[in-house]
Amino acid sequence: MARTYNQDCSLAHALDLLGERWTLLIIRDLFLGPQRFGDLQANLPGIGANLLSKRLKELEEAGLIETVTSGEARGRYRLTQTGEGLRPSIRTLMKWSIMYFYQRPESSPAKECIYTDNLQPDSVALAVEMFAAHCPEPDNNYVAHLLIDDFQYTVYNMNGQMTVRRGADGPAVATIVADVPTIMQSFRMELSLKQAKERMKLNGDQKALAHLLRCIVHKEWHEHEHEETVTPMAASF
Repeated sequence: MARTYNQDCSLAHALDLLGERWTLLIIRDLFLGPQRFGDLQANLPGIGANLLSKRLKELEEAGLIETVTSGEARGRYRLTQTGEGLRPSIRTLMKWSIMYFYQRPESSPAKECIYTDNLQPDSVALAVEMFAAHCPEPDNNYVAHLLIDDFQYTVYNMNGQMTVRRGADGPAVATIVADVPTIMQSFRMELSLKQAKERMKLNGDQKALAHLLRCIVHKEWHEHEHEETVTPMAASF
């Protein structure tokens, strides 16, 4: 990449690679699985085709993404293992952003996102994964399906780490069907576990369901854990 801070600093070198506009958002969208060029452009309103092509080329040259050349995903872009390594850092940045804007006294579009129920299912699915970091269960390994407004996702909870992917073609031990408002209101502690479950369809392994619900419904968790204040959170990505 041509632009550089010209500083002998690891953060500066990382920003040389990742600091250009749209770069991290492209990576964010690929966390949920491979995407075609048109899908990426549709999910990133405001980016032109030429700029998206440029960013994809830069990321491919950097070894963070690759083009799938075989199978059903042919012609799509996906993260490499190196690109996947950014997932914890971006999760942390998402959480920081939510906390920052929530605590600011003035109104802003970012703050309003915390209280909206009108978000894309992809954003909500990523939020479930982000909140799972607060309630790891290393001994509870499972694969579950999550349907949000008819958009299908597969949840992999393995060794205390949760990853969410688009699609639900493979087998799973549990399924949760919900809509965006129910999940968002559960995040914000506006619904109890009982109220949230009444608005969802649940099926399958009870241990897996209990953990996945804990990652979504925060009211009882906050009240019973007696930890530091948990602010209402949303998928403001």
